[in-house]
Amino acid sequence: MIAAHVINAHNKHLYQDEFEEFLRRRHDFFVHQKGWRPPSPDGRELDQFDTDAATYLLGMEDGRVVTSARLIPTSEPHMVSEVFPHLCETTGVPRRPDWAEWTRTFVVPDKRSTSLRGTLTQLCCAVMEYALDEGLSAVGGVQETYFMPHHGALKWRAVPLGMAREQDGEWYIVAYIDVTETALKSVRKILDIDHSLLVRRGKQLPFLKASETHSPHRANKEA
Repeated sequence: MIAAHVINAHNKHLYQDEFEEFLRRRHDFFVHQKGWRPPSPDGRELDQFDTDAATYLLGMEDGRVVTSARLIPTSEPHMVSEVFPHLCETTGVPRRPDWAEWTRTFVVPDKRSTSLRGTLTQLCCAVMEYALDEGLSAVGGVQETYFMPHHGALKWRAVPLGMAREQDGEWYIVAYIDVTETALKSVRKILDIDHSLLVRRGKQLPFLKASETHSPHRANKEA
């Protein structure tokens, strides 16, 4: 089972080696395996959305990064608003501080599994737990359409913001998942766990600003 370390601008200095590993694994997946971007000379994959507004969940197992998620408030510039607004023709581009865009997820090859209790579902559980703790209402963004059945298998409500589109032989859709206690309970039941997967070290930056509504579930940010 993964331990999902929560990393943002306030505690990133505690994870220098792990974050470097994360960027190199991103490069392997998104550049070499997916071919979405040209190779980087330093072997690290970064884009314009890797800013201080981003929060990362790094799924660690046996001392290495095996999966990840990047979460950005949709009130900030994000991938859907800047690159894929045309996929939101039904509702328009989301721009809410309590909606998080979820991107840059991968699973290392030896941890990929068709099992519903595998590493991807463990990451989904961590994302839902974090989102609930932080008082978010929805998480999602642009994704390949094959993720939609996975959301359904977790008994999650994922709402498309537009029609699916094909690009470079892949089908993509923008969809956001409701953040609820029921959604967290459902995925924990599938994984047969009743404990937190999150690890919070050091002082952390709350996802929602002080002027925004906070959830009573938010955990203590000091560890």
